[in-house]
Amino acid sequence: MLNTDAINRRLSTTLTSPLLEKLCGREQQDFLAVVGALTLGILIFHGFPHVYFAIPFQLLVISYLVWPALLRQGPFWFVVFLFSSAALWLNWTHADNHKYLLCYWVFSLFLAFDNTIDRPAFLRRCARYLLFFTMMMAVVQKTLSPDYLSGDFFEFILMTDSRFSALGSLVTGMDGDIFSENRQLYVRALDPLLADQPTATLHSSEALHRLALVITWVNYVDQIAIAVMLLLPLSRRGEIFKHLLLMAFIIPVYAVAPVIGFGWLIIIWGYCLVPNDVAGLRLGYLGLFLLLCIYEFPWLSLLVYSP
Repeated sequence: MLNTDAINRRLSTTLTSPLLEKLCGREQQDFLAVVGALTLGILIFHGFPHVYFAIPFQLLVISYLVWPALLRQGPFWFVVFLFSSAALWLNWTHADNHKYLLCYWVFSLFLAFDNTIDRPAFLRRCARYLLFFTMMMAVVQKTLSPDYLSGDFFEFILMTDSRFSALGSLVTGMDGDIFSENRQLYVRALDPLLADQPTATLHSSEALHRLALVITWVNYVDQIAIAVMLLLPLSRRGEIFKHLLLMAFIIPVYAVAPVIGFGWLIIIWGYCLVPNDVAGLRLGYLGLFLLLCIYEFPWLSLLVYSP
């Protein structure tokens, strides 16, 4: 007597296995394509501002437009890595820290396109370690700093940095002219020709100090939590909470911080770390990528200084 159930199961497995393999392969290719495209976006808009990188990279981008499959080729990313390394070497005294991280990530993409490894798993592992060390070293630096946890660092930044003055004026109600005067006093203090001039005190307020403390401790605790959770095996809910924490870090920080390229890089790492069973979170990261584009418009300045 034929065992029809066993035959049906065998036929079902035989028929669906190629389909599953095709779908898994398609999902892998889509993941790699999105990660490559987002990284290319950083390199185009917030890459390495050196002529030894910019001109060759323009040629590489044109090559990609003609042949989009280049993003999935290891030699393409190796060439990008060589030129980005050269740009960093020639400008190492002025390069921002996140430019080095971007260079490491480009090298990771080159290594990922090795046919002998699981490419998505390798990129996830690289993203996890890069994000962990970024968060952890930031926490260590802030802990050892004599003026960070007291709020003095952010209070000084709010008083003198034009990129943060609009936020300080909007939240505390302080007049924008006060922040302009603070910047002028700070510039004069740095001028060696004016060293003999009498010293002046920067203008602050209790509300500005409280704002600085809030920014300081929210940023500090959030980074500690993210770093710890990156190393722990988490449940599905834990994974969701970790990504929500990372998004909660990105949204306010890069609303006022002008290093959009750094924010995009963290978004890519978060995108890579989303588990397959909660893939909907990837849409959230793509939305954040677009949000940071909107952040580049001076919204706060319009709110503060518009008539």
